[in-house]
Formats: sequence, C-alpha cells, structure tokens
Amino acid sequence: MDRKGFTLIEILIVLAITAVLSGLAIVYSHVGQSQISLSIEESKVAQLILEAKELSIATYSADDATCAYGVQFNLASSTYSLFAYNAAASSTLYPGRPICPSLASTTASFDTNAISEYAGGSWQIHTAQGVVLDDPQNPASDTIQDVLFYPPDPFTLISFDGQTFSGAYTDPPAPTGYVYLSTVDGSASRTISVNSAGQVSL
Repeated sequence: MDRKGFTLIEILIVLAITAVLSGLAIVYSHVGQSQISLSIEESKVAQLILEAKELSIATYSADDATCAYGVQFNLASSTYSLFAYNAAASSTLYPGRPICPSLASTTASFDTNAISEYAGGSWQIHTAQGVVLDDPQNPASDTIQDVLFYPPDPFTLISFDGQTFSGAYTDPPAPTGYVYLSTVDGSASRTISVNSAGQVSL
C-alpha cells in the first residue's frame, strides 16, 4: 500500500501563505483598532466641550468662585483639560459671589493663572494610544487652543493662540474653530468644530 505525503516544497508553500495571511490579519487588525480608538476619542473630546458648556450655564446661579468653564488643548503632549476659570476676589455686595472679569477684559487678556482643574481626572487627559491632536509643529490656523464658555448665555470664546479670545460679539467675530484628531500614521482623521454660537459638531 502506497503512502502519499507532502513534499518539502508543498509544506514550505503552505507555511509561506500562512505567514502572509497572518501578517495581513495583524496589519488590518491594528488599522481597525486605531480607527475605533479615533472614533471613541472624537466622542470623548466633543462630550468634554459640551460638559464645559453645561457647567457654565449651571455656574450662573451657583454661589462659588468660578466664573466660567472651558477646555484647553495641548498639542505638544496630545492632552486636553476641562478647566474652571476662577475669580480673583469675592463681591462685598453679594458675599460668596465671585467678581468675574468682564468679557472685554477676558478677550483682551486671558489670565492663565486663574484656571484650575475642574475635577479629578479632568486635567491633561491623554488621547488614546495611536491617536494624536493636530501637528504641534505646524498646527492649522483654525486649530482651537482654548474654548471658554462664559455665563449666562453662555458666550462662547475661542482662542487660536492660547492668549487672546474672540466670540460672536467681537470685531471681527470669531471664526469657527476646529479640533483635529488623527491616527499616528495619518491613515484616518476626525474633526470637531465649535462655532462662535457654541454649536459643537462632529
């Protein structure tokens, strides 16, 4: 009775095909995972911006030393933070109420020393692994560095340089700003827009 087996060449061909298919599966799995991480990060960032807006509306009737809330983006470290914008002093007429700087003074000169972490875990949140913010070396001119929501409406103030802010009422009005997210390899990207009316769009 003859026994037929595989030749060495046939075995090598099967191993080569298996290696190629395994490599493709790993690559596509990595790409898919990066795109899922990108979508999740997009939702998280948009939700944090909306949370800052909601907190600002609630702040108007609260007796605390917070004047506004916002989100700050650090492109160099690919982190973002939900911050509270605090008043320098309390009102003598209404004890417990903060003396908040006017909108005009805030847009002209933003006091970065007056910001603080809103709550534990809301400061310097790193983007997901494989996801980065806009190119820190060459950011787009419409990249948001800070967005601040100022009660009571709230007014939406956008900064593209981290120092000066503009809004719907400033001259010129603030253009729509964007938060750019992409995978490390640049194969996929997402954009979140915030306009001067406070509308957040994915």
